[in-house]
Amino acid sequence: MKNYLTLAVGFLAILGFTSCTKEYYDVVPNKTFVYTIQPNQWAWDTGVINQIYYDINLPELTDYYVDQGIVSVSLSVDDEASYNILPATIMGTAYSVNYTTGFVTIYAEDPVFDPDFEVPVPDRRVTVKITLSDADFIP
Repeated sequence: MKNYLTLAVGFLAILGFTSCTKEYYDVVPNKTFVYTIQPNQWAWDTGVINQIYYDINLPELTDYYVDQGIVSVSLSVDDEASYNILPATIMGTAYSVNYTTGFVTIYAEDPVFDPDFEVPVPDRRVTVKITLSDADFIP
Protein backbone atom coordinates (compact mmCIF):
# COMPACT_ATOMS: atom_id res chain seq x y z
CA MET A 1 0.00 0.00 0.00
CA LYS A 2 2.88 2.36 0.83
CA ASN A 3 4.34 1.78 -2.64
CA TYR A 4 1.08 2.81 -4.31
CA LEU A 5 0.76 5.88 -2.09
CA THR A 6 4.40 6.89 -2.74
CA LEU A 7 3.90 6.32 -6.46
CA ALA A 8 0.69 8.40 -6.49
CA VAL A 9 2.27 11.30 -4.55
CA GLY A 10 5.34 11.20 -6.77
CA PHE A 11 3.19 11.20 -9.90
CA LEU A 12 1.13 14.16 -8.65
CA ALA A 13 4.30 16.05 -7.73
CA ILE A 14 5.79 15.50 -11.19
CA LEU A 15 2.51 16.48 -12.82
CA GLY A 16 2.32 19.62 -10.66
CA PHE A 17 5.87 20.74 -11.45
CA THR A 18 5.64 20.12 -15.17
CA SER A 19 2.23 21.77 -15.62
CA CYS A 20 3.39 25.18 -14.33
CA THR A 21 4.70 27.35 -17.12
CA LYS A 22 6.28 30.68 -16.38
CA GLU A 23 5.48 33.27 -19.02
CA TYR A 24 7.59 36.32 -19.71
CA TYR A 25 6.28 39.45 -21.38
CA ASP A 26 8.41 42.10 -22.98
CA VAL A 27 7.54 45.38 -21.33
CA VAL A 28 8.12 48.30 -23.62
CA PRO A 29 8.76 51.41 -21.54
CA ASN A 30 6.87 54.62 -22.14
CA LYS A 31 8.68 57.39 -23.99
CA THR A 32 8.66 60.81 -22.33
CA PHE A 33 9.77 64.07 -23.93
CA VAL A 34 10.17 67.40 -22.13
CA TYR A 35 9.98 70.77 -23.91
CA THR A 36 10.26 74.33 -22.66
CA ILE A 37 8.16 77.16 -24.06
CA GLN A 38 9.55 80.63 -23.47
CA PRO A 39 7.08 83.56 -23.26
CA ASN A 40 8.20 84.90 -26.66
CA GLN A 41 7.61 81.56 -28.44
CA TRP A 42 3.79 81.53 -28.33
CA ALA A 43 2.06 82.34 -31.64
CA TRP A 44 -1.22 83.99 -32.57
CA ASP A 45 -3.49 83.04 -35.45
CA THR A 46 -4.33 86.05 -37.61
CA GLY A 47 -7.38 87.83 -36.26
CA VAL A 48 -7.70 85.61 -33.18
CA ILE A 49 -7.10 87.38 -29.87
CA ASN A 50 -8.54 84.85 -27.44
CA GLN A 51 -6.18 81.95 -28.26
CA ILE A 52 -2.43 81.44 -28.56
CA TYR A 53 -0.59 78.25 -29.49
CA TYR A 54 2.77 76.55 -29.62
CA ASP A 55 3.66 73.77 -32.09
CA ILE A 56 6.02 70.96 -31.11
CA ASN A 57 7.66 68.87 -33.82
CA LEU A 58 7.73 65.30 -32.44
CA PRO A 59 8.79 62.73 -35.09
CA GLU A 60 8.45 59.92 -32.51
CA LEU A 61 4.68 60.52 -32.51
CA THR A 62 3.95 58.01 -35.25
CA ASP A 63 0.69 56.77 -36.75
CA TYR A 64 0.79 53.93 -34.20
CA TYR A 65 0.36 56.34 -31.26
CA VAL A 66 -2.28 58.40 -33.06
CA ASP A 67 -4.32 55.32 -34.05
CA GLN A 68 -3.72 52.94 -31.15
CA GLY A 69 -1.33 54.18 -28.47
CA ILE A 70 -1.76 56.70 -25.69
CA VAL A 71 -0.52 60.28 -25.82
CA SER A 72 -0.48 62.11 -22.48
CA VAL A 73 0.46 65.76 -22.21
CA SER A 74 1.02 67.69 -19.00
CA LEU A 75 2.15 71.22 -18.32
CA SER A 76 4.14 72.91 -15.55
CA VAL A 77 4.20 76.64 -14.88
CA ASP A 78 6.25 76.38 -11.65
CA ASP A 79 9.62 75.08 -12.87
CA GLU A 80 8.50 71.43 -12.74
CA ALA A 81 7.50 71.49 -9.06
CA SER A 82 4.10 70.20 -10.22
CA TYR A 83 2.32 69.28 -13.45
CA ASN A 84 -1.25 69.68 -14.67
CA ILE A 85 -2.57 67.06 -17.09
CA LEU A 86 -4.12 68.74 -20.12
CA PRO A 87 -6.76 69.96 -20.58
CA ALA A 88 -6.52 72.21 -17.52
CA THR A 89 -7.24 75.77 -16.47
CA ILE A 90 -4.22 77.35 -14.84
CA MET A 91 -4.25 80.88 -13.40
CA GLY A 92 -7.33 81.82 -15.43
CA THR A 93 -6.09 80.47 -18.77
CA ALA A 94 -7.48 77.27 -20.30
CA TYR A 95 -4.79 75.02 -21.76
CA SER A 96 -5.58 72.21 -24.18
CA VAL A 97 -3.74 69.98 -26.62
CA ASN A 98 -4.20 68.64 -30.12
CA TYR A 99 -1.92 66.10 -31.77
CA THR A 100 -1.43 64.40 -35.07
CA THR A 101 1.35 62.32 -36.58
CA GLY A 102 4.61 64.12 -35.87
CA PHE A 103 3.14 67.21 -34.16
CA VAL A 104 1.68 68.34 -30.86
CA THR A 105 0.01 71.72 -30.49
CA ILE A 106 -0.51 73.34 -27.09
CA TYR A 107 -3.31 75.93 -26.92
CA ALA A 108 -3.84 78.63 -24.30
CA GLU A 109 -7.17 80.40 -24.49
CA ASP A 110 -9.86 82.32 -22.70
CA PRO A 111 -11.89 79.73 -20.74
CA VAL A 112 -15.21 81.54 -21.39
CA PHE A 113 -14.50 82.25 -25.09
CA ASP A 114 -15.19 85.96 -24.81
CA PRO A 115 -14.17 87.44 -28.19
CA ASP A 116 -13.27 90.74 -26.46
CA PHE A 117 -10.86 89.10 -24.00
CA GLU A 118 -7.25 88.92 -25.11
CA VAL A 119 -5.42 85.91 -23.68
CA PRO A 120 -2.30 87.06 -21.89
CA VAL A 121 0.90 85.43 -23.05
CA PRO A 122 2.35 83.47 -20.11
CA ASP A 123 4.92 85.66 -18.38
CA ARG A 124 7.06 82.69 -17.38
CA ARG A 125 8.64 79.60 -18.85
CA VAL A 126 6.18 76.75 -19.39
CA THR A 127 7.41 73.15 -19.35
CA VAL A 128 5.55 70.55 -21.40
CA LYS A 129 5.90 66.83 -20.75
CA ILE A 130 4.65 64.46 -23.48
CA THR A 131 4.46 60.74 -22.79
CA LEU A 132 3.87 58.15 -25.51
CA SER A 133 2.59 54.78 -24.26
CA ASP A 134 1.95 51.51 -26.05
CA ALA A 135 -1.51 49.99 -25.81
CA ASP A 136 -3.41 46.99 -27.14
CA PHE A 137 -6.12 48.28 -29.45
CA ILE A 138 -9.36 46.35 -29.16
CA PRO A 139 -11.97 47.51 -31.68
